[in-house]
Amino acid sequence: MTSHHSIFVHPGVPGESLTADVATAFGTRLLPVARGPADPSADLGGTGLELGLSHDYAEDRGIPFDRYQVIASLWDFGGDGERERASAEHIFNRPAELRCYWPALVLNLQSVIATAAPPKGETFPPPPSGVMDEL
Repeated sequence: MTSHHSIFVHPGVPGESLTADVATAFGTRLLPVARGPADPSADLGGTGLELGLSHDYAEDRGIPFDRYQVIASLWDFGGDGERERASAEHIFNRPAELRCYWPALVLNLQSVIATAAPPKGETFPPPPSGVMDEL
């Protein structure tokens, strides 16, 4: 079974800034898929990257996926898990270094490999406004 690495990022607005930051991290351009409305993607020399500007994941296994606005999904075209992880870590490092995003690198949507936060930020981003009022 191949692994699947994802990077969840908050805030994801404006999407254009995040798209540019991810593209800069890999020295490539993210292009929309040719047919239909689709999220930007790139071929990173053996690894595919698709940047989803929205997702429907909810909190699972203590990971508050619903607090992240954006997901970057990575997969290795040849099934090389080590190369995929190296690519995922490289992509994760860019928003982490900028210190204005909350990125979380996740393996198989089950375990957190790494997180980062803006200065004075908690490990995970705060819940959307109004959520705490409902609790």
